[in-house]
Amino acid sequence: MNKVVVTGYGIKAPKTPNIKQFLTNLKEGIHCLQLDDQLTPKGESTIIGVIDDGLLDNLADPKYKRLSRTTILGIEAGVEALKSANLDSLENKKVGIFFGTSVGNIQEDIFQEAIVYAKMKNHKKIPVTFGHYANYHSITSAIAYFLGVKGITKTISTGCTSSLEALQDAVVYLKSGQIDYAIVGGSDSPITEVATYGFAKTRVLPLNQSIDEGAVAFQSSSKGFALSEGAGFIILERQEVALERNAKILGEINRVSSNNDGTYLFTQEETGTQMLAALKDVTQHRKPDYINSQALGIQINDLIEKQCSKALFNHKVPYTSIKSMIGNPLGAIGIIQVISALLSINNNFIPPTIHTNKLGFEEMNIVTTTQVKEIREVAITTHGYGGNNACAYVMGYPGKV
Repeated sequence: MNKVVVTGYGIKAPKTPNIKQFLTNLKEGIHCLQLDDQLTPKGESTIIGVIDDGLLDNLADPKYKRLSRTTILGIEAGVEALKSANLDSLENKKVGIFFGTSVGNIQEDIFQEAIVYAKMKNHKKIPVTFGHYANYHSITSAIAYFLGVKGITKTISTGCTSSLEALQDAVVYLKSGQIDYAIVGGSDSPITEVATYGFAKTRVLPLNQSIDEGAVAFQSSSKGFALSEGAGFIILERQEVALERNAKILGEINRVSSNNDGTYLFTQEETGTQMLAALKDVTQHRKPDYINSQALGIQINDLIEKQCSKALFNHKVPYTSIKSMIGNPLGAIGIIQVISALLSINNNFIPPTIHTNKLGFEEMNIVTTTQVKEIREVAITTHGYGGNNACAYVMGYPGKV
């Protein structure tokens, strides 16, 4: 009875205002990205994922006006998750919030303004909110306030593995009995000139590539990934707590594992040894129904997935990547992949890797069109700047919803 189960979820992503739309997008393989030429060094086009549909439509509280976009995205996803779990109030409950972000509030103009005023020695013009925006944990604490959490509040920042590692911590707290409920998620809004220029220098953005060719997972002609924004949250409980309150159980978080490549900061690990170790740890000699992969159109990363597929499953287990649909919202992607896995388990389908022609990955079992079939177990892989790898194993619950 020491299982950790999911009882709610919420999401904000490009062309994805809620869980219902996310399910439709996944099943139909809807492309949610767009070309942009306003962010790049020389006006090159790149592919991005922007949320432009009603971000603040339902938020009347004036306190939102001073919050960052990353924070607001997280709040909206968290509100939907709590509603989904039928948790209207967290008062008198042992609860914790575990949140992942990669670049925090990098998209806010406040940082550039503060630098300008500091150089002018005009300290009075530096916004009073600067300290909060610079502190990643302020994002988590603001989300916790609006969701009604007064218990344990943790912030994890390990690149694109952040929210999956937040999930790992939450499971430990739940199984130890320190909390009964965990609100787990991530949020990032990195679409800025600063981020685009920086990633362009490291040649991981698909400059001047078409929508069909760039930011495509498992395709050797893709020159990089789509910088995207998004947020996701799930609600976790110990199984006995969920059953006691007659909660609808969406699935089980069976196992989460993370590690680091241990390489020099300005190099990239290409052997996939540590990713393989993390995936091996969560699968425990089992064959999942498919792998919800971190592949994103960067060749080094995608080839590591290919190596893992061969070493663990001899290319027999299907692989897919939702990043060709929604891009890579950095620290939020891990929890969004978990939500994707839960939706596919409870609706019996594997979402496709759209646009790929599998060039360079022909021997892999890559899902390119939606497969309708019973899904019980899904493994998830993520990798982040800084060398962290994180994997999770998500299982269906008897009597799936």
